[in-house]
Amino acid sequence: MAGKELGKARGERRGETRDERGKAQGTVTELGHPRGDLLLLLVGLPLLGLLLGLVVPRLARWASGSPVLPWRDGIEFVGRLDAPWQTALVVAAGLVAGLVLAFTAIAETVSLKLTDARVHVEQDGRTRTFERAAVSAVFLDGKHLVLLGTDSGELVRGEPSARAAALAAAFRAHGYPWRDGDPHASLFHRWIPGTPDLPAEVHALLAARKAALRRKAPQDARDLAETVRGLGFVVRDEGAEQYWRPLAGGAGGAGSEHERAR
Repeated sequence: MAGKELGKARGERRGETRDERGKAQGTVTELGHPRGDLLLLLVGLPLLGLLLGLVVPRLARWASGSPVLPWRDGIEFVGRLDAPWQTALVVAAGLVAGLVLAFTAIAETVSLKLTDARVHVEQDGRTRTFERAAVSAVFLDGKHLVLLGTDSGELVRGEPSARAAALAAAFRAHGYPWRDGDPHASLFHRWIPGTPDLPAEVHALLAARKAALRRKAPQDARDLAETVRGLGFVVRDEGAEQYWRPLAGGAGGAGSEHERAR
C-alpha cells in the first residue's frame, strides 16, 4: 500500500537533478493537491458562488414576507435586485467570490517538493527550503503537517494539500524521520496568563497571539509563534486554548518530562 500511495504522490517523477558540482541528488517527489481536490476547488467553489448569486435574491424576496426578520433592510434590499443587469452583477460577484475562496484555500495549504537532501515548502505564497539534516521529526498534528528542527522548534506547520498516506510514504522513502505523533507531546502545558513558569515577555506575546486568533489573523499568529520560539518556547493550539513547551535544551528546562496540563 505504501508503494502505491507513494506512486500517486509523485505523479510525474522528475529525473535525477544535479547541483553545481554535478553530484546526483536523486528523484524529486512533489506533494500537492490531488487532481480531484484541485478540480473541486477551482470548479466547485466558483460554481457554488454562481448558484448562490442566482438563488440569494429569490431567497431574500421569499424571506422578506416574514413578520420577524433580522437585518430586514439589508434582506429587502437584496430581494429588490431582480432587474436582469442586477441579477448579472450578483451572479458575477458570486463567481468571483468562489474563485477568490478557491485560490485562497490553495495558497494557504502546504505543498512540498522532497529530495533525499532537502525539502522545499510552499505556503502562503512563499517557498522555504530546509536541509534534511535540519529536520528532526515530521508528523501530522490533527489536520496539520509539522516539521520540527534540531532544537525541537517548529519549522513548518500547516494544512497539507496531499493525503496523509501519501505524505507518510514520501517522507519515509526519502529518509526523513516520520513519526506517528509529536515526540514532545508530553512536555506541553496549557497557557495560563501570569503563570511563573514563563517570562513576562512570552506572556505578552501569547496574549497578543490569542487576540490574533480571535480576529482570525493566521499570519499574525504564525509570526508571533515564531517570535515566541526565538525566546526558547514552542506554542501550539488545541481548540481555543494555547499550549506551550520549552525548546529542547532551551529556556525553561526542556529536558524534564511533564504531563500536559488540561
